Amino acid sequence: MKDKLKNNQGQELDVKTSDLDTVIDANKNLYDKLNKLPEIEALEAIVLDEEIEDTSADKSHPFLKIFNKLHGLYIENELVRYAAWSIVLILISTSALTIVEYDMFKESVTDHVGDTFIFGGDQPNWLDTFFHTFWWSIVTFTTVGYGDVSPVTHLGKFLTIIIMLLNFGVVTLLGGAVASVLVAQRLTGDDTLDENKFNGHLVIAGWNSYVPSILKLIDANQDATDVVILVNETDPDIIQRGLSDYERLDITHIPENFTNESTLRKAFLEKADTFMILPDNSGLLPHEQPDEDKTVLTCLTAKAISESCNVIAHVLDPENVSHLQRANANEIVIPDDHVPHLLAKHVTDPGVPQFFDDLILQEEKDKGLQEVKIPKSLIGKAHNKISAFYKFKYNWLLVGYAVRKAGFSLDDQMGESGSPLIRSMIREQLEGAGVNLTSDEHVVVEINPSDDYKIDEKHSALVLR
Repeated sequence: MKDKLKNNQGQELDVKTSDLDTVIDANKNLYDKLNKLPEIEALEAIVLDEEIEDTSADKSHPFLKIFNKLHGLYIENELVRYAAWSIVLILISTSALTIVEYDMFKESVTDHVGDTFIFGGDQPNWLDTFFHTFWWSIVTFTTVGYGDVSPVTHLGKFLTIIIMLLNFGVVTLLGGAVASVLVAQRLTGDDTLDENKFNGHLVIAGWNSYVPSILKLIDANQDATDVVILVNETDPDIIQRGLSDYERLDITHIPENFTNESTLRKAFLEKADTFMILPDNSGLLPHEQPDEDKTVLTCLTAKAISESCNVIAHVLDPENVSHLQRANANEIVIPDDHVPHLLAKHVTDPGVPQFFDDLILQEEKDKGLQEVKIPKSLIGKAHNKISAFYKFKYNWLLVGYAVRKAGFSLDDQMGESGSPLIRSMIREQLEGAGVNLTSDEHVVVEINPSDDYKIDEKHSALVLR
């Protein structure tokens, strides 16, 4: 049996079934050899250990979760911190007074409580006496002071003096903390975001009809971040209605102008992994176009805050591309560039547009074309080995690689040599040639490389799941 194929020149070639079997067997043999490598065997254990660690982390003890929440509240909230120290000081003083003035407080609790002892039965024990001393300390600490009992010994009176003096400091601090919280809320008009929650998150500046679809795809991808901050001046009720269908995402809305540096810092941009700038339709009429100057200005502001943040800019006018390149945007998206190609493919290669449609639709099911990390054990291997690994282990088709590269930095290349005039001339020539004069990281794609193509740690696999 023979099959018909075409070579690069369009000539038909005969392919024997036996030849196909030989190629398939060779790939299987390659996979068998890969499986016998110690690195690949160790990889199984590594993956298993990571899954176990993730499972154990998800099933952490409830007490530990409560402790972590209380610890975070203590660190971030000044009022809680002062209140905690007040309770600790009262407990310490109560314990000391119970020891020093035990007989006096025991007699007092007998006179005041009578036979209604909780811990000691017919006679008060140490816990009854401690609770009575604690009640007396609170009364003294808050300056109520019924005067029904007072320490007898010099040491007991000395401890009481300390309690009364602590009252002036701690109560004043508590009152000041309450006042500062109320004033801060009055001035800001909203709640302060929890800084510990945001690290490696996604910030989206601007609002338009694309945002719900973008969030839907991110929500479907289990490997993507689940913490998102939206920054725009759209009515919060409209935002809330558009964000009700996401199961995994934790979305926060900041209803402020995203061109302001203070607003971007409020979104913890310096800790964000990706910053997406979209054409903003906030407050516009249906016939009005978004102001894309805001996109360029926001990109400049974002890079001033965090040079390492991956900035993705979506523009409608191609004339703004050069401005965004000078603003060091990592990725620039122009949707209209793809439309002519897709329309032409409907005529020249009818199956290609449908192929892209299926990839986009499958993405919602956590399938389709995705970027995955290459195991460390395979770093330095050739493309054919890595392709066989993904094909036979996961049944994924490796179509190419995303390669992260740094831009060209003239200062890094020339050091301190060369006059400013020479540097300026070289910079103008390079910018005119379209060379990115920045050390910011950007991504290039290597599609279907040769079998002996070597990969390094800067490569990520583009696989079709």
